[in-house]
Amino acid sequence: MYRCKIVGSLVVGCLILGAFSSPARAEDNGVIKGKVVFKGDKAKYARQTLDTSKDPNCKKSVEKIGSEDVVLNTKTDPITVRNVLVQIKEGVPEKKYPVPSTPAVIDQHGCQYKPHVLAMMEGQQLEIRNSDDTNHNIHFLPKKNQEYNKSQPKKDMKDEIKLVAEAPFQVKCDVHPWMGAQIAVFNHPFFAVTGEDGAFEIKGLPAGKYVVAAWHENAAFGTLTMNVEVASGATVEKDFTYETK
Repeated sequence: MYRCKIVGSLVVGCLILGAFSSPARAEDNGVIKGKVVFKGDKAKYARQTLDTSKDPNCKKSVEKIGSEDVVLNTKTDPITVRNVLVQIKEGVPEKKYPVPSTPAVIDQHGCQYKPHVLAMMEGQQLEIRNSDDTNHNIHFLPKKNQEYNKSQPKKDMKDEIKLVAEAPFQVKCDVHPWMGAQIAVFNHPFFAVTGEDGAFEIKGLPAGKYVVAAWHENAAFGTLTMNVEVASGATVEKDFTYETK
């Protein structure tokens, strides 16, 4: 706690200092969390080993590269889905949200894009890296942002760009046809991408009613939505379930 002597104009200074040092409001600390679950024939979506022999540098750097259009976490119970983009689709208060000062990163490593699905904020710096000892070409195919197509022929090369808000768009490498990724850009911070445990967590939500959407790049999975109401400072747990026929 700050101690302030009431001496003339110093009172104002202390009040201002206290305002800046106060914690975030409880009503803006709501959380929506859960997992993206898979029900169906997991064998149908088993990852395939990709042929990287056309580039000896890729073949040398990794023994096997698995397909990434669908990645199931078969060691979790229940089975969960990786690389699902979860976002607040409706209900986000209209205001300007702080942009992260640290850049988002997409790396070309092991002749794959990492991460496979990248979510970031509008105005945030995007750092594009080549961590491989081979030539890569990163090619963005957006609808709103300007098309970006640039080679990074040497290891440890980096480029930086900024993007405007846009739904997920495809990224490819013109040199290595098996390489692909998705980038989504938001004007708010309420999004997450599932990882090895299939979990997602969206923090810092004001109390309110929301439409939450889970998006997967594979058309057989597509987009799921649910309505979620968050009370002031509360945590709500909800799972999405993809049931393929």
